[in-house]
Amino acid sequence: MLLLAAMFAAGIGLSSAFPARFGPAFGVCVAASAAAFVYAKHFFSTCLIAAAFFSAGLIAGQASIASIAPDRVRMIYDSGMIAAGGPAVVSGTVIGFPEADTDGFHIRLNVESIVHKDELQTASGRVRLFAVSRTPEDVDNFHRLDLRPGTRVRIACELKRGDEFRNPGGLSRNAVLDWQGLDASGVIKSPLHVDVVENGDPGPFDLPFKIREKLISKFRELFSQKVAGVMIASLLGNKNFLDAETASVFREGGTFHILVISGLHITFMGGLAAIIVGWLTRRRWLQFAVVYTFLWLYTIAVGAEVPVVRASLMFTVLWFAFVVQRTGSLANALGFCGLILLTWRPTDLFTPSFQLTFVSVSAIVLAGFPLVTNLKRIGEWTPTSAEPFPANTPDWLRRFSETLYWDPHRWKIRAARNVWKANLFKEPFFEIRRPIQKILAYLFEGIAVSLIVQIAMLPLVVHYFHRVNPASALFNIWAGAFIALESFSSLIAILFSYVSNALAVPMILMTESFHWLLVDVPSYFLRSSWVSFRVPVYSGAEAYLYCSYLFLILIAAAYLFYWDPFKWRMERIGRDTAYKMRLVMAAILLLAGTMIFHPFSEPRPDGSLHVEFLDVGQGDSIFITFPNGDTMLIDGGGRTTFGDRREDAFQPDVQSIGETVVSEFLWEKGYSSIGHVVGTHADADHIQGLTDVVRNFHIGQAWFGRPGPNDPDQLRLELELNRTGTPINNLSAGDSFTIGGTLVEVLHPSASDPTQTEENDRSLVLRLTFGDRSFLLTGDIERLAESEILGSGVRLGSDVVKVPHHGSKTSSTQAFVNAAHPRYAVIPVGRKSVFGHPNREVVERWQTAGANVLTTGEAGTISFTTDGNELIVNSYVRENF
Repeated sequence: MLLLAAMFAAGIGLSSAFPARFGPAFGVCVAASAAAFVYAKHFFSTCLIAAAFFSAGLIAGQASIASIAPDRVRMIYDSGMIAAGGPAVVSGTVIGFPEADTDGFHIRLNVESIVHKDELQTASGRVRLFAVSRTPEDVDNFHRLDLRPGTRVRIACELKRGDEFRNPGGLSRNAVLDWQGLDASGVIKSPLHVDVVENGDPGPFDLPFKIREKLISKFRELFSQKVAGVMIASLLGNKNFLDAETASVFREGGTFHILVISGLHITFMGGLAAIIVGWLTRRRWLQFAVVYTFLWLYTIAVGAEVPVVRASLMFTVLWFAFVVQRTGSLANALGFCGLILLTWRPTDLFTPSFQLTFVSVSAIVLAGFPLVTNLKRIGEWTPTSAEPFPANTPDWLRRFSETLYWDPHRWKIRAARNVWKANLFKEPFFEIRRPIQKILAYLFEGIAVSLIVQIAMLPLVVHYFHRVNPASALFNIWAGAFIALESFSSLIAILFSYVSNALAVPMILMTESFHWLLVDVPSYFLRSSWVSFRVPVYSGAEAYLYCSYLFLILIAAAYLFYWDPFKWRMERIGRDTAYKMRLVMAAILLLAGTMIFHPFSEPRPDGSLHVEFLDVGQGDSIFITFPNGDTMLIDGGGRTTFGDRREDAFQPDVQSIGETVVSEFLWEKGYSSIGHVVGTHADADHIQGLTDVVRNFHIGQAWFGRPGPNDPDQLRLELELNRTGTPINNLSAGDSFTIGGTLVEVLHPSASDPTQTEENDRSLVLRLTFGDRSFLLTGDIERLAESEILGSGVRLGSDVVKVPHHGSKTSSTQAFVNAAHPRYAVIPVGRKSVFGHPNREVVERWQTAGANVLTTGEAGTISFTTDGNELIVNSYVRENF
């Protein structure tokens, strides 16, 4: 079944590269199936069946692509019939129950029609909408709607589809929506914008949902915000209450999967239910019915997301096999699950969730369990008719297994029952008392299986998360143990709270203590760079590298799966197999080292100066590659919401621009270190993202202008720089230096300027000159700073100018524009600026001066390349200008 699932998946994978033509694939499928039936007694029939399933996968993949109707919401937006982000009125049916968030609710909708600019259009597909509910009145208004599955509604909202930031290496927002089975997302500004057309009928799942909502309220009432967020995520499947700091610890430790309800949680919940039901009845069909009912009610209550449904389906198949007493290999059951899941949703093959789940489970089934089972057999061996001789293994492996698993007391009891007498000579490395031996064996098994999973998933983790966690096997054991303890103590505290709050206090304190051990202890070790670090990708050669690695992993897994230490003798074939496996392991280590240490990932110096203006929305980020290969990052973008923010306020687990945009761009280019980072000034849309860059990359040195009043984003960045030991230098007007033949001049601010100057006018202004070409990078300076620079008499004329302050009307005076007179004027700005940037008059002013005005919001990343003479311009959206 695993072979057939692999062939079916290969067919789906190939279907994405070919148009939807079912005829040939269908013919091959039928012909191969018929031939396999005729030649059923020949080995050739296996190849025919494999070909039939490959063709069936090709048909399934093509059918999935062809099934996207022209009126699907994704097709409407992708074709440009409706502009993304504009107001619309959506009518449809509610899917599931609304999911609570810290300041609102999430609603999923089966769309029936869309009204845009007073035009009604029939539509289909699924959307997820966020209803903002920040006040108690908003929350009450939302609850009065009583939204439940089947409720028909009409909602005024803003639907979004399309990539907000367009840069190389950035994760496509459309792809994420497609992975989640959604066509678009949107925002409902008030619950008053939701009209109920027809109420949904109460169903059998109302009770589990209400229990879940009650538990969420109880967790938030009894425990601290951080503890409540972890418990709500890990037990109830709602990650909206996780705070950013806690989530970061789990990500860096490689244990974030513990917070996401998936196979781990479903197996735990199903297994716990099976144990409890097993105490009450021995009837397997009754056990299956009770466990099956509980598990699927739990799945629906926690939101019935695709990964949870997938995990529940896999558990159901395996549990059903147990009921009907099918004791075949787990690999067979795994293959059957894969066939069911890919038949249900063929496009899941391309999603990270499916890939990570299937690779991890395959590693456990094919390598983890067989290895642990065989080591246990070696350590516990006593002579039997089936295995009269000990395992033919190296002495160190036999002694290690005996150290963990040999029980002399059990051997004495067994030997007393035999009619024959024998002495066994065991040589464990050291004697361990049985209780401690069991604990050590459990720890070893957990670490070994976790390590095998991490090795198998290395390419996927590097590709999707750019992260390597050498100590994740240990952290998984630690996190798994303490989150289980925290879960039990928190649930007991909730039960006690219904009797007396005073009775619940000891359990609440115990839960908080478990949480401290769960999060704070790992965070102490995570400060070391070897525990968790980020790595780039090999752009272009990535697929070949990763596929080769996974192929070798599959060979090693097959060896472990079929390895029987009691049957293989030291004959020629055995020695040849051992030699080949050493070669395979050496190749795996070589490819793993290439991925981890990435010795050839960085682009080679080409003698040209490259200046790239990233699309970070409302913010600045400029990446410079000098002719000698040295690099500089000027600003790193930042949050897209502005205004007052309390530092003690809840910070949700939302990935920052520095992480998801700037860092992804640098990883895509193959970098793990940056020579220089420059913060022009302390505004969040310029400096906040640099903190993530400093955390993710090795930085040579940091440069700033004149420091202003204490700013939390600036202090956070400096703290991270100090933690990593990065030298910090302050620059002022008159400083200059050369990097790779490029002259870097500092034009502003002056060292003697008063510190009371507005933050924007403290911006660092640089001018880069390479050969006959120059770039003027202006930060967010306004009229005052422009006047000071003009008065200093420095040369401003440049080929390319970064327009000050995103094209605001407070900058770009006529005198400054005239002095710069560039060929290109680049405005870093979002596709829809909340401040109305760029100002139309400012744009016309630059155009009148002869500049070709480009905006990152329209063009994405804008790249300039020069050899000192010729200037080449490209962008992510358009090839050239």
